[in-house]
Amino acid sequence: MKVAELDEIIARIDELHAQGYTDGLPVIPPETGLVDAAVAATGRDPDEVLGIMPPRYTEVTVRDVAVNAVMAGCRTEHLPVVLAAMEVVLHPDSNPMGVATTTKGVAPLLIVNGPIRHALGLNSQGNLFGPGPRSNASIGRAVRLAMVNLGGATPRVLDKTTIGHPGKYTLAIAEDEEGSPWEPLHVAKGFEAGEDVVTVIAVEGATQIMTQGATKPETILDTFAENMNVASHYTTGGPAECVVILAPEHRATMRTHGWSRSDIQRYLVERCWRLAGELWDLERDARGFKPGDPRDSRVPLFHDPDEIMLVSAGGAGVSSTLCWGFADHRLLGHSGHRRIQPLVTGDETDQ
Repeated sequence: MKVAELDEIIARIDELHAQGYTDGLPVIPPETGLVDAAVAATGRDPDEVLGIMPPRYTEVTVRDVAVNAVMAGCRTEHLPVVLAAMEVVLHPDSNPMGVATTTKGVAPLLIVNGPIRHALGLNSQGNLFGPGPRSNASIGRAVRLAMVNLGGATPRVLDKTTIGHPGKYTLAIAEDEEGSPWEPLHVAKGFEAGEDVVTVIAVEGATQIMTQGATKPETILDTFAENMNVASHYTTGGPAECVVILAPEHRATMRTHGWSRSDIQRYLVERCWRLAGELWDLERDARGFKPGDPRDSRVPLFHDPDEIMLVSAGGAGVSSTLCWGFADHRLLGHSGHRRIQPLVTGDETDQ
C-alpha cells in the first residue's frame, strides 16, 4: 500500500471519529463494496426494517446493521449473529430506550449457542470477557456501534450512564456446551440442541465470585448468595434478572454432587431474601410490606427461579461470575432469544 493510500484511509477514520460515529476506538470505513457483500451473503433484503432504535427512534434496516458491523471489524459470517442480536435489542420487551439511556449503565450481553460457536471461533473459555478473539470483540462491538450511530445513544448526551463499564464497548460470549453438566442455555429456553441461537440480556458489569477450597455446591452457592443479596438490589418495582456464569471447577463440583440447573436456581432463590426492617433501615423498599408490618417479614429477592440465567463458560480457576440485569425486568425490559439465520453463500470474505 502506498503512503498516500494509507494517509487517505487514516483521514477517513479520523473523519468518522470527528463525526461521532465511533466508540472511541478506530473503526473500519464502511465502504459500499464491503457492506454490499455482507448484506448479500445473508440473503436478506437490505431495506428490511428490523425495528425502531431509541432514543432517536430511528428505523433500523439490515443494511444499517451491516454498516456498523463492518465498522466494528466483523467478517461477513459474523453478520447473522449481529442481526439476530439486534432483533432482540430492538424488541419492545427488551426496553431499548431504557437500556440505551439509563443511568444504571447496563449493556447488552450476547450469549451464543449452537454449532455456529465453533464455526466463528467464539470464545467460551479462558479470559471470557477479556481481549483476544476477533469474533467476540467484533460482534459485541457491532451492537454497541448500532446503538450509538443509529439510535443516538451517545455517551454524556443521550446515554446518561453514571459510571458505565467496559462491556459498553463489547460484550459477547459463547456457552461452553461441551463442558457443561446440563443442557445448553438455548435448549433450556425451548430451542433444539442443533439450532444456532443468540440470547441477549442487558447487564451491569461482571462481579467475580471466588470460592477457593470449596468442596460442596452449597459453599459455592452460598458465596454467590452473599454477593447477590445486597440491599441495593431491592428496588421499588421488583427484582432484576441476573446471569450466573459457572466456570469449569465450580461446574465439576456441581456435577460430582448431581446438582441440576433447576437445583442451583432454586437454592439461590431460597437463600436470597432480606428482613423488611433491615431494608427500611437502609431506606430500601421492602416489596410487599409497608411500615407497621412485622420487621422480621422476609422479603424475597426473586419471584421465580428462571430469573436466574445459568450459563456454563470460563476457564480454569476458582472464580465464577455474576452479572446483574436491569432493575425490575418485568417493567424495564428482560432477556430475549433469537434463532440465527445462516448465510446463503459460502462467502467468508475477510473485512
